[in-house]
Amino acid sequence: FDEADCHGGPFSSGELGQLSLHCAPAAAAGGGGGDDDDMPSMGKFNPSFYALALEPMDVRNERIIMLFEAYAIFGALFMGAVWILFEYGSPNGYGDGEGSNLVARRIFGFAMAVLLGVNGLLALFGALMWIVSINLNSSHQDFVFESRKALSYLDLLLATTVKLFIFGLLLGIYSNLSPYWPETIVAMVIVFAIYLKGIQIVWNQLMLTAPLECYHLTRWSKNTLLNFFFRPSNEKVKENARLRARELKERAYRERRRIDPEFRASEGGGGSVGVLLRTGAV
Repeated sequence: FDEADCHGGPFSSGELGQLSLHCAPAAAAGGGGGDDDDMPSMGKFNPSFYALALEPMDVRNERIIMLFEAYAIFGALFMGAVWILFEYGSPNGYGDGEGSNLVARRIFGFAMAVLLGVNGLLALFGALMWIVSINLNSSHQDFVFESRKALSYLDLLLATTVKLFIFGLLLGIYSNLSPYWPETIVAMVIVFAIYLKGIQIVWNQLMLTAPLECYHLTRWSKNTLLNFFFRPSNEKVKENARLRARELKERAYRERRRIDPEFRASEGGGGSVGVLLRTGAV
């Protein structure tokens, strides 16, 4: 499958081809069922944004701007929280340099330096793509498809920010409260429990509403310790992903027929879009 062959046309078949070819059992195209090997995970963040390309042009033009805006505004506003955390952990971290906390203090300083950089880049690149999307998205039919790598990059920065923040928060608590161990342990347990609960809620929400996108995520993002405890069985994820793929395919047909009433999904019809849909049919 060549992405370059799927651009253009009134339906933007690039996004559709990417999604349909990678989300459903290939064996089903011939009327049979699929197995595990028929639906390999893409192992990328990109598929998280392919469904947006199936929306009508006016809807996706508006949402792509909102997405970049959300990344930029969050990155800018969250810098305050990052700096407060840096200040919270710094007094002991750069004090006398003695005692059992020295290693933790140095790790904290390193983690916070990286967090400041990642968070700042999230705000900067989010703002840059926000401006670009406002200027160009309505004049380029495949703008959403061409934005997939930028969105994936910003999503990676966001996920890294979350992980570094909770890591730095726990180290800051340890650095500030130790050797008062009861307070230290209780505070760390409470914060980490709240974090775990939040991860569980978010992950369950994604599994229920976007199982196909979750199935195609990178291996490291799917196989973390937290996801191991909170995700459903692998077979359940695959089944939900197939249902999501079928839903998106049917929506694509409806949208294509709305634009072109002569469109038919029969064998040999529908042009490049029809070929892509038949190849990835569920």
